[in-house]
Amino acid sequence: MDDLFSIVFDKRQADKVLTPLGIENLVLGLLARQPPEPQWNGCLIFSGETPLDPTCTRCVAMYGPHADAVQQRLVETLESLDIPVLGVYEGGPEVQLAITRVRDGKWGEP
Repeated sequence: MDDLFSIVFDKRQADKVLTPLGIENLVLGLLARQPPEPQWNGCLIFSGETPLDPTCTRCVAMYGPHADAVQQRLVETLESLDIPVLGVYEGGPEVQLAITRVRDGKWGEP
């Protein structure tokens, strides 16, 4: 099933907990903590316009096979690092920056 899901997280807290990084490198670093599940092949992870304050939040969305599971994994990873997830959504923004796509069981080129 191909669906669109997204999350909004606290970028300021992420910068305190981790080395301040651009959204692409931050998300890649978070995702790299665990390999993707094989059934996620084809799922695209991207950033888009945040529905909350753009000065202190970032929005990451996922579209494709098992996007809901990818969303859950990212929420769990952020929470394990004490980075607040401020919104969890079914649906999401337009693609502003393609970050990665699951290919052959790996995080790969978008």
